[in-house]
Amino acid sequence: MNRILQLIHRYNSAAKFLIVGVSASAVHGVISWIFYYHIWSGLTVLSTLMGYAGGWVVSYLGNRLWSFRWQAKETTVAASASKFIISQLVAMCVLLSSTWLVQQLIMLYFWWYIITNHLTLTPELEQFSAGASYPPALLCGMFFAAIASYLMMRRFVFSQ
Repeated sequence: MNRILQLIHRYNSAAKFLIVGVSASAVHGVISWIFYYHIWSGLTVLSTLMGYAGGWVVSYLGNRLWSFRWQAKETTVAASASKFIISQLVAMCVLLSSTWLVQQLIMLYFWWYIITNHLTLTPELEQFSAGASYPPALLCGMFFAAIASYLMMRRFVFSQ
């Protein structure tokens, strides 16, 4: 237990970033889920964008006021907010492209399974594969976007 606390203290900003990121990701995931399944019926990119926008607010405030507080003291809110928007646009591109790509790969595998087992790909099965592939694709996209976001915040957004 003492070793874990030492690691957290040593990598303080990373641990705090992870906590803020999990919170922002939860907000992102809930909003994306609601839009994908209840409002826009399967529009992957738009639903993901809505969730991502909701997570932005949690992410900026949490990282500025807690994770990178010692670095943020050196930057103005206007400067860090504008850099944050730029970094999040880059991370959003990572999120959207990886979510879309992973979803396409999962659906391709699903369709391959149907065809190789001599089943019929009905519109219902096609719709099911799109709906079932979205959650794991979104999680993959969020993982890659989080890595990009951390690196940019540490080196670009809250640096002097």
